[in-house]
Amino acid sequence: MKKVLFGCVGNLLFIGALCSEGQESSLEKVCRFPVVLDMTLALDDFRGIFSGSWGNTFGSLAALNMQIDLPSSFSGALGGSYGLYDWAGRASTPYKNSKTYQQQGFITAAVSWQTPKKFGWHVGFAYDWMLNKNFGLFALNPFFDQVRGQVGYVMGSSDEIGVWGSYAIHTADEELQGLPIQFKGVSQANLFWSHYFPAQGNLMLWVGTPYQRGLLYTEGRAGTFIVGAQFSVPANDFFRFEGHGSYMGSRGRSGVVPSKNYSANLCFGLTYSWEKCSALKGTPMSLANNSSFMTDTNQNF
Repeated sequence: MKKVLFGCVGNLLFIGALCSEGQESSLEKVCRFPVVLDMTLALDDFRGIFSGSWGNTFGSLAALNMQIDLPSSFSGALGGSYGLYDWAGRASTPYKNSKTYQQQGFITAAVSWQTPKKFGWHVGFAYDWMLNKNFGLFALNPFFDQVRGQVGYVMGSSDEIGVWGSYAIHTADEELQGLPIQFKGVSQANLFWSHYFPAQGNLMLWVGTPYQRGLLYTEGRAGTFIVGAQFSVPANDFFRFEGHGSYMGSRGRSGVVPSKNYSANLCFGLTYSWEKCSALKGTPMSLANNSSFMTDTNQNF
């Protein structure tokens, strides 16, 4: 009995040493909890075509994301966020109380497959929902969705290159004083590069373009180009600083006011993870946000 006990303790110490050193091995799965839970608090600033001639929307959000290890190198994720914006009120909304807050939520369900080898493919798919209250220039309550996909090639423990994109599915139809107003996600296609640092931090950069016809125009895309970035920097074993940002250039054709029709987002936050020893291998399918889920509309002023 003592031999068995000492043998188990010895094995646990050996596994713990491997985890603390960040080494990759077949024992890494023992380090990982089957369910990993992340909680984030962040400050968020965004605008889009729906903002019209008014300024950015600023506020804070809380997010909870759960990742589950599945057999055969698959993983699943389910998460959501809730943000509260325009703390000083909404002067752009003449038909509602000017002190009304803007509220926004995202829900994401995702599945990914990661090569078990040091080099190989990483594939992910996500379904995103956006829920709003008092959203945009007219303070409406649209609810719409998109699908998102990502394919990358992981080159060892340092870099990944690939493509990611989204496709807007449904259009939300709202009405204000008899005026029909529509909202829809901006479908986008991007090339990305990710770099993984030895301390388990990472940086992702992307450049791309919107596609599909923009709701504001009789023809052509919602914008001209898209650039974006996201990062994760560990503070200790459990906390990490995270952020993301994006910019979609506005169209410059006749009759279009560029200052009204661009999109931008900046978000910085602190994340607590209930998993201590995790190795970044491939860019995960992140929870939807105002960079990965931009919004188009048919009316702004």
